[in-house]
Amino acid sequence: MRVYYRGFLCHLKLDRSYSLLNGRDVSLALLFFKALDVRQEMAIDDVQFLAFMQVTTDLSKSKIYRVFDMLDVDRSGMIDFDEFYLLLCILLAVRDKLEKQFILRHSRTAFELLDVDGSTKISTEEFVNFGFLFNFDNGAARQIFKEFDVSGDQELDLHEFKMFAMACIDRQTEIEQKRHPTKERRGEKEGGDKEGKNGDKQGGDKERGDKQGGDKEGDKKGMRGWCVFQ
Repeated sequence: MRVYYRGFLCHLKLDRSYSLLNGRDVSLALLFFKALDVRQEMAIDDVQFLAFMQVTTDLSKSKIYRVFDMLDVDRSGMIDFDEFYLLLCILLAVRDKLEKQFILRHSRTAFELLDVDGSTKISTEEFVNFGFLFNFDNGAARQIFKEFDVSGDQELDLHEFKMFAMACIDRQTEIEQKRHPTKERRGEKEGGDKEGKNGDKQGGDKERGDKQGGDKEGDKKGMRGWCVFQ
């Protein structure tokens, strides 16, 4: 899932220590939620939710409705502010690449979100079908699922889920680094090129200076020779 840095979300920032919004941002979120809530019921329906998610993410319509059902834990057919606040924290964590910190801080909340059937365990299918919310790579998830299924029942409890989620995020980071060079490497390369160009330039300037010095000295010697000749 890609979260766009624009609109309302560009005014919010997730606290890195607690993976939550500060008091100011909570107030802004509440004002925005009330603006979405045209019926003044302190809740938004699936249509309003769809409009918001289409502006802020690149998720398809079917996945947005899947997220709606995931957040609607009381099955009321509406999203209240508490559920909307949780969504905002997840979106900001994904936008700022803080999924790992968010799950570490709120592992039980993330676990309950992915545990759609309420069995207190997460199956492979649940993880694959709903893991996109935290940008879990399906391929990496399937590869290492068995490694963390300590009980061997093809499901993960809360403790297994925490270790599994961290491993998935680390594996996904490794995959992305292999696919695309890191900014540091590009920066080092650009810095090296720049340093080389500056060195060449300085060398050229020095060479020109030596040449000019040589020409000047030659002119001086020529002048002395001319005086002696006279």
